[in-house]
Amino acid sequence: MMKRVLEESGVAASASLGLPFDADVSSEDPEVVARGEERLSRSIELAAAFGARNLCGILYSGFGKYRAPPTEAGRSNSVEAMRRLGRRGAELGVQVNLEVVNRYETNLLNTAEQAVAFCDDVGEENVRIHLDTYHMNIEERGFAEAVRTVGHRLGYVHLGESHRGYLGTGTVPWPEFFAALRASGYSGPLTFESFSNKILAPYVVDALCVWRNAWEDSDELARSARAYINEQWAAAA
Repeated sequence: MMKRVLEESGVAASASLGLPFDADVSSEDPEVVARGEERLSRSIELAAAFGARNLCGILYSGFGKYRAPPTEAGRSNSVEAMRRLGRRGAELGVQVNLEVVNRYETNLLNTAEQAVAFCDDVGEENVRIHLDTYHMNIEERGFAEAVRTVGHRLGYVHLGESHRGYLGTGTVPWPEFFAALRASGYSGPLTFESFSNKILAPYVVDALCVWRNAWEDSDELARSARAYINEQWAAAA
């Protein structure tokens, strides 16, 4: 049904998720890794079934705050899992995009530089890097520098303001970021991401620490974001 409705509406779909700690493919526990791979395999099959072209998010580790750095064995387990996921995605026509997030949501890929090294180890063309400006604003030395570091590996982009509210009202240097995307030749999705308990399930509100709402009207927020993205993209030309 989802596939049919999307096709009738002329809308392209993407899928996104974060793994729970009991299904963390960066674990050293083989049973935990196996649960994670099973969940990822099912997720990419579901994404393909409803017509998604991209699977994004924290696919390579658990989603949440770790108490220690990643281990060499855990990182190796994750690399192998992403290699298999990338190959399965290629068979199904779904690109795998690994989201680089801040230190409070993973201990594995916090910077563009780490993501490039990780993808080099994975060695699959179908495994790309997913940048998110909200997380970049916390972890990167510079927005343009991060885009240049990722280069041709950039497969997906989340546009999130520093406070995850209205675009252009926080501290993200949007002209710099859009100019860097233009210069890199990026032609993939530009996805606006903002959170409120008006639209999120309670467990997601807790996971993302949405303790206050930056907006109330989702339709007005969406119109504003679409106009701002178009304006900045055109200006960067």
